[in-house]
Amino acid sequence: MKDLTYKKVRKSDEQQLRTLISNVLAATPPEFFIPYEEWELDSLYDESYALLHGAYDGETLAGIAQLYVQQEMLKSYKEEMGLSSEKVCELGGNLVLSEYRGQKIQYNLMQLQFNLARDIGFKHIITMAHPDNVASLKSIQRLGLKFMKKSHLSNGFLRDLYYSEL
Repeated sequence: MKDLTYKKVRKSDEQQLRTLISNVLAATPPEFFIPYEEWELDSLYDESYALLHGAYDGETLAGIAQLYVQQEMLKSYKEEMGLSSEKVCELGGNLVLSEYRGQKIQYNLMQLQFNLARDIGFKHIITMAHPDNVASLKSIQRLGLKFMKKSHLSNGFLRDLYYSEL
């Protein structure tokens, strides 16, 4: 097991970040991830949209996680989960390069984001994963988030929806 550093992803690592996203999406069943749109890729460093952290092996970006905080972007998810009137954040954008899987990187990043959400004052946190994405579901459940329901989201993707109070 490698000794990794968990921290904000540096703007200087943007090309590495885009390559990580591309590589993970290419090597994973397409239904597991909701594809990024170009505007989302351009918003990765906008902290009013999401907080982005990574796992670094030296200078190599091995995995990422985002804590989505922009309420308008989360509107349809909040409605789906019956949390329309609440200020909610979402654990999402969890991607780990295949050669780094099995080292609890996703869980460690999600735990960092979970604690950050609490520290910055959120009271509710949500996340979702495809029902067959065992690795993601394992990390979500290990964090203590509770299954709410299975749903086809407004964007057509099937997801298991999870929630926790902070």
